[in-house]
Amino acid sequence: MLAYEVSVAENIDELEVRKDKTMDCGCRDPHLVEEWLKNRVRHELKLTLESVLEWERDQHVQALRYERGTPGRTDQRNGYRKRDLSTTMGSVELRVPRARRPIKYSVFGSYERRWQELDLLLLEAHIGGMSTRHVGERIGGILGRKWSASTISNLKELLVERLESFRSQSLSDDYVALVVDGMYVRIRQCLDRKRPVVVVIGVKADGSCEMLAMRVCYSENSTEVEGLLRDIKERGVRGHGLQVVTIDGDKGLETAVYSVYGNVRVQDCTFHRINRLHKNAKGKKRARRMMKEASEAFEEPDRRKQRAKLRSFCDRWREREPKAIECFERDLYRSFEAHDLPKPARSKATTSGICEGLFKQLRARIKSIGSFETPRAVELYTLAIVSQKKWIGVPGRNQAAPLLTPFTHKC
Repeated sequence: MLAYEVSVAENIDELEVRKDKTMDCGCRDPHLVEEWLKNRVRHELKLTLESVLEWERDQHVQALRYERGTPGRTDQRNGYRKRDLSTTMGSVELRVPRARRPIKYSVFGSYERRWQELDLLLLEAHIGGMSTRHVGERIGGILGRKWSASTISNLKELLVERLESFRSQSLSDDYVALVVDGMYVRIRQCLDRKRPVVVVIGVKADGSCEMLAMRVCYSENSTEVEGLLRDIKERGVRGHGLQVVTIDGDKGLETAVYSVYGNVRVQDCTFHRINRLHKNAKGKKRARRMMKEASEAFEEPDRRKQRAKLRSFCDRWREREPKAIECFERDLYRSFEAHDLPKPARSKATTSGICEGLFKQLRARIKSIGSFETPRAVELYTLAIVSQKKWIGVPGRNQAAPLLTPFTHKC
């Protein structure tokens, strides 16, 4: 860093800068500057909060300091106590004014040691993929105070109210397709036995998707899935504009769909149909080639050309992989039921990929946390993941809203 010598004469309007004479000045350490700024911000925050607390105590007491015989006084001052408060700008130690009777402050609640904004930050980091231990250590280390893994785990209880609101949320009847799929997860409460979390996603004509229902079931049988579908029907999805329900080919899911929505068409997921080629093929190398060719055939936008390519694909591989082709051709017509949907919704309802995308996010979280403790923990985690995403929404909630924003019930 260079500094130039400046010559200043008396009663002149200009400064003469001598560029030929310079001096070296020591550079400020950016880390020291940053630390100074943080300390300054925390100091100003402490002064501001303490002034607010003093004002609230004056309002509670209804008298200023050292006033005697004030009419309307409601309480007496009782000194101060120290209290640590963690914020997104760091931890500060406050002198909290006291009175003879308890005071309800607006800055924090009773026994509260963190701002809700900080709780939201910690919870978002955990739902985003960090383990509870890493959240407490890394983010806590940045903010000047660390938290235990159990403290971070307890923050998920803040989502319980959001889960109950989600389950009772009124729904509109403007969905043209539903996608139903499940994923098995390991739960410690069930003695490490895997149980499916079944998700129902609604697709509108403009292609937007919303998660309508979600539940950890004992199995993907027709009875439990039927109850889940009846629940969303009672909440508003009557099915007047519903045309297609997409499933992965499971007979139990199909029975449940027809029990609740008898007039819809069932679309077999093309993604699962292609994957069954790999399962039933004798040679895995040939299976990968078959999957690639079948996928290219399904991607053909023209209906006639698509079916012609699929027939050609089956004829070409029938002799070498008879079992795989026989399974692939079985009820193949059911993979074309979504073709009558509007174009933006057609790509979302042809496969259960929207559910698979959600399950992929859930599997990534499981790698960091191991297994879930209870079925409700799975449901809370799933709702939190959906609330963070932009490609899938939740009815009654703005997708850009913070995680703990309440739902807006529809009339």
